[in-house]
Amino acid sequence: MDVRVASPVMQHQAVCCQLCSQSSMLGQALAEKSEWQTVPVTDIDELIATLDRTDADVLILPLGDHPGQTLDLLSDVVEKHPGIVRVVLSGHLTPQQTARASELAHHSLPLDCQPQELIDDIANSIHVTGLINKPAVREYITSLKALPVLPDVYEKLNNSLNSERANAREIANVLEQDPVMAAKIMQLVNSAYFGLSREISRIHEAVTILGVRMIRDLVLTSHLFESYPQTDDWKSFSFKQIHQRSMAVARAAQHIARAAKADRHVQAQAFLAGLLHDFGILVLASHNPLDYHRIISKASLMEQPVYAIEKLELGVTHAEAGAYLLALWKLPPRVIEAVLFHHFPKANPTDGFTPLTAVHVADALLPPATSVVGCDMSSQLSMSYIKKIGMEKDLDRWQLITADYQAQVGFV
Repeated sequence: MDVRVASPVMQHQAVCCQLCSQSSMLGQALAEKSEWQTVPVTDIDELIATLDRTDADVLILPLGDHPGQTLDLLSDVVEKHPGIVRVVLSGHLTPQQTARASELAHHSLPLDCQPQELIDDIANSIHVTGLINKPAVREYITSLKALPVLPDVYEKLNNSLNSERANAREIANVLEQDPVMAAKIMQLVNSAYFGLSREISRIHEAVTILGVRMIRDLVLTSHLFESYPQTDDWKSFSFKQIHQRSMAVARAAQHIARAAKADRHVQAQAFLAGLLHDFGILVLASHNPLDYHRIISKASLMEQPVYAIEKLELGVTHAEAGAYLLALWKLPPRVIEAVLFHHFPKANPTDGFTPLTAVHVADALLPPATSVVGCDMSSQLSMSYIKKIGMEKDLDRWQLITADYQAQVGFV
């Protein structure tokens, strides 16, 4: 991805779909900033062609009177121009349309938003995109062996999630096309992580209880972790324990988001980000086991965070590697941000409660995974960040939530 980052000598370019008076006004406000050039699009059918011939950093897209069709178009934009910052403007949306917008767009703003709010959100997203796509991270990832590809069943579940017509039975049929994956999902559903009152024996029932999005995210995570099996070259810590702890972080983060009264889309993204927040550790450890063992040994000896020694020795942290890969696979922007910043959330320019908040807190408050050299790979709670977003009063409640998950998954 070649996304331009803020620079005093670089002019940014935004494609603004001026399909209503409000989006035209916002586009004009953006153009008044000297470093921005705006390219207006007045015919939605011309959007992809306009993006193909420009080097745009940002797309501003009002969802209009037919948001479902416009979101289909935005999905095409993600496939063809994944590096572009995407801002949607909308009025009323159905729950399904809201969920889809939250997965496809970096920001979803009301049509009557203030120009400065739009400008600030764009600036924040460009900053984060630049961090994800730093040359050192890109070079490290391209040096790896073959990267995992997303499984067919994940793509089919994604399509079902976006369909107005799919029901639980049809979605169960999709999952049952991969019997091995279906068995693994059923094992997870019946584990202590979900604490269901009775055993679930049918995929259809699991889909009904947990929802398509959660089932889809479990499929994705199971596939990615299985793509990096532990070999005899690596004995410094258990990959299985990293996966198990990630499940605990995901469930606790989801619960923390629910306690903060975040909407259900934020809760779902907190769950997925929790599942994948330490995925990059497996990537780094698998790539060069000897080097990574030396890194965690040095972190333990120097009593430094493991990500600090990763940066020093490799030029890339596990959070950066994980975020870069998730961006390649076009996962939701807020999920990628949570993975990137989960150790140092204050570096994220966005204020307020986000999936990052939930993942950082859950990762910091749950007991760490263990390693043979005694290296703590979890986050240290950032009180300066908690104060920055004004949520110090919620810390006691968060500690109670994580204590519940700690007991459930056997970390005590």
